[in-house]
Amino acid sequence: MDSEKARLPGYRYGTPVQTRPRQSLWFSRRAFTHLVVLLGFCYWVNQVWRPSVNGFRSAISLAYIPSSSSPWELAAELTTEERNSLEPGTIIWGPCVPAVRNVDCGGIVVPKDHFDPTAGNAIISFGKWKATKSPKKGSIFLNPGGPGGAGTRLVGTEQRGKALAKLLGDDYDLIGFDPRGIGSTVPATRCFPSPVTNALFFANTVIEQGITVPSISNLSSPRLYHGLVEQYRHFISLKQAQGELCRKNMGNELRYMGTATVVRDIDFMTKIMDGEDAKINYWGGSYGSILGAYLVNMLPHRIGYSVIDGIADPVSWSSEPSHKWPHNWLAHSEKTYQIFLKGCSEAGPNICPLTKYKGEPWKNIEARFEDFFDHLALAPLPVADGPRPGFLTSGTARAFLQIFLQQPTWWPLAAQSYASAFAGNGSAIFNMLSLSYSANYDLTRLAVTCLDSPSNKSYPPTPEDLADQALKNLNDVSVHFGVSTGVSEPDGGCEYWPVKGPERFVGPWNASLDIPLLIVSNTADPITPMSSGLLINSLMPNSSTLLIQDGPGHCSVSLPSLCTIKAVRGYFAGQVPKNGTWCDVDVSPFPSEEDNEVLQSMSMEDKELMDAMRTAGDSMVEARFGHTLL
Repeated sequence: MDSEKARLPGYRYGTPVQTRPRQSLWFSRRAFTHLVVLLGFCYWVNQVWRPSVNGFRSAISLAYIPSSSSPWELAAELTTEERNSLEPGTIIWGPCVPAVRNVDCGGIVVPKDHFDPTAGNAIISFGKWKATKSPKKGSIFLNPGGPGGAGTRLVGTEQRGKALAKLLGDDYDLIGFDPRGIGSTVPATRCFPSPVTNALFFANTVIEQGITVPSISNLSSPRLYHGLVEQYRHFISLKQAQGELCRKNMGNELRYMGTATVVRDIDFMTKIMDGEDAKINYWGGSYGSILGAYLVNMLPHRIGYSVIDGIADPVSWSSEPSHKWPHNWLAHSEKTYQIFLKGCSEAGPNICPLTKYKGEPWKNIEARFEDFFDHLALAPLPVADGPRPGFLTSGTARAFLQIFLQQPTWWPLAAQSYASAFAGNGSAIFNMLSLSYSANYDLTRLAVTCLDSPSNKSYPPTPEDLADQALKNLNDVSVHFGVSTGVSEPDGGCEYWPVKGPERFVGPWNASLDIPLLIVSNTADPITPMSSGLLINSLMPNSSTLLIQDGPGHCSVSLPSLCTIKAVRGYFAGQVPKNGTWCDVDVSPFPSEEDNEVLQSMSMEDKELMDAMRTAGDSMVEARFGHTLL
């Protein structure tokens, strides 16, 4: 427990400042203009209550005033003083823009600091896919990963809401919410004065383009080492500038973006939406597994059904500086890469144009990739087409290959893009750079990671330290991708972050739960290896159950498996899978006739489940990156 937190007056671990629900407003621009009048009216009608289904008193809605603005936009227009004048627990209801069938949109007022009522308020944006089956069992809170992924995107269309309800159960409300500082939640992380400034800051830097390795054929080369040191000098200077920008433009608002605070928000929102004694249900992937691990270990007595998928190591996350995380993350990158290369060879050039003929040795394809990367290290490929002309570097091309390995259903499209680049047209890959920061816009990821991880401001890592760590990753873990996570996971530099949070959770990680936590890991996940799932399972031997999906990709939704789908759906219906359950995938990354035969033999229900898993996988990627990859 943080020593600073322990000194707060009236501090009691796990007890939020305010959990009683207040007035619920159907809010519009007109209501915003007359905020003070409405608040006075709210005080009067707040004495009128109607019983809710579960016996917990719930607030009545005052009015619904049609508006062209969503409640998220209206919440963003409130001044700090107006936001702080609202009672914690107030829900600002309004239309989703654009409207989405069966989804209600809103913003819930929460204490900015759940242990200090003088800190003011935040407003958490959310979309609620309403349960379509009675009786309703409660709510499931969703997180797509990141950190930086906007959960509201998971229920942003009717197709996505239906898909998740198909996977998790149509007798739950599904709550896609934007965590602190992310998406439409306010205060938002806004370190740069404008989007243009944000784009210019990163353009053609080592953070945007990724670290370039001249050649992996000689990792002991002095030229390689000195090149890494020089790139990390630039990296550190950029991180110092980021920290100063955030200090100047955000100040203490940055203190409230950490994962521990988001856990308190989920607890608070559950009590407001479902009742004071309602259990917390949760589903999250990628970074969502970190949030889930924090959630079940910080508040074990509050937990109902919880699933974490694509597991990152929470012990490393909370105890090691972020520049060391990839050493654990990349443990299965080489395994996934081989599956990609072998699958390409077996598919043949009609489906995977990277191979010259069906059955070509996969090592030949690997060699062509390395020749391509080595050539780019000497002479980046000019790109004149697309929204932003520029040049494709070796670091960028290698980093995006590592990203594509995370989503096997997109491997055929990735193969086409790289085949074009081999032939001299790098636009399909390079143009993704203009999109790659939309999910991490304005340093939303750092606003979370730098409050979660330890940082030694007195002894920050030197360029030589970072180069040594990079070589350790290349030599010990992944020779092809040991320095390639920086484009998708731009961590590091927390030693220059200007603030500390009010609470930082560092364990223990062995909580006892009434219902076992369901852990889902793939056997070949290129960014969150199965070893992390095994770790959590070993730390919670009597309060967790592990499901292993035998296939490549990041999170189980990246490649459909009926076995996994039915196990997760059954779990939320009360059927806990046996620890060590093993599930095969039902399709290959590169489609084949055999895959078509399998799909044709499925029942209509199973086909719908497969489609739902694909939709969920795509929506999670879009929520994390802010767009589809191709």
